[in-house]
Parts: sequence; C-alpha cells; structure tokens
Amino acid sequence: MDSALRSQFRQLAETPFETPRLALEPLQVDHVDALFAGFSDPELYHFIPQEPPDRAALLIRFQRVCQRGPVDGEEVWLNWAIRLKTGGYAGLIEASAMSGGRVDLAYFVFTQFQNRGVAREAAAEVIRAFRTVVGVRSVGASIDTRNLASERLLRSLGFECVGTVKAADFFKGATSDEYRFELTLG
Repeated sequence: MDSALRSQFRQLAETPFETPRLALEPLQVDHVDALFAGFSDPELYHFIPQEPPDRAALLIRFQRVCQRGPVDGEEVWLNWAIRLKTGGYAGLIEASAMSGGRVDLAYFVFTQFQNRGVAREAAAEVIRAFRTVVGVRSVGASIDTRNLASERLLRSLGFECVGTVKAADFFKGATSDEYRFELTLG
C-alpha cells in the first residue's frame, strides 16, 4: 500500500464519528470490558465460524487489532466501538483497508440492538468517511448466504452482489456459502 494512502487510513482509524443516534469510537483495548457482554452472546455467532470468546481471548484480539494493521504495512485495520448516545455499547464496526483502494467491511451489532437500524447507521457513516479518502475505490463485504438481515443491509446501502462462493466454510454442522458484495465509490 502506498504510504500516502496508508497515512490517510491510519488517521481515519483514530477519528471518532457521530450520527444522530450513535458515537463511533476508535477501538481501544480499554473497550474490552464495555463490549465483552455483547460479544459473549452465542446468538451473535449464528452465521460466523466462531464461538463467543472468553474475556482473555477478546483482550488478545483487541490488542492485535488496535495495532491498526500487520507489520508489513499492506493493510490498515480500522475498528470503531458503536455506542448509543443514550447510553450503552451496541457493537463494533470493522474495516480492513488494502492496497489498490479496496476496503472490506464487517460489523457486529449485539443481539439486543439488532433490527433497529444501528448497523445501517454505523456502516453508512463509515462509508461516508471512506469517500473522503483519496484513492478508495470500493468497499466490499462477504456474508453467509443465510444471513438475510446482512444481505438486506448491504443492498440498502447500495452494495451489489458480485459473486457467490460455494462451500466457503463448514461450521456448526452445516456448509456455509458466501455472497460477495461490493460498493463502488468512484
């Protein structure tokens, strides 16, 4: 990744954002206690090949991703804790910025806050921020084909399904196919 683009992404990774209902806080290791209960809910992992982490595993994950990318500098990791302005944390939004102006997006909205527009509002704000980064060409996301809520969310944000990966994974006793969605930013 070129150094100018990497610098823009690293600056963005440290930038907080606000929407009418949400504060997106750059993820810090200190968020582990505030987010642990939400990440402990097994329902959150229905469509992903993970199990709820214990506190130590979540701490290790946060320590790694808060480094903002691997040492080779070919990616920048951007992560924001999603906090409701009325109080309480609702989840996490993640992005991996790669060379060529590509960004991959992922989100975890805690079960009690799902179906309230939290993921859409947070993702729209992060995508808006990526539009300000010179050189960002596209935002992508890969989702389990059974995850209809994520499919609806991505389509509502203007993403288009550009492919399907059959048998992308096998977990929780079932084969998982994945859709690949992309949003061209120009």
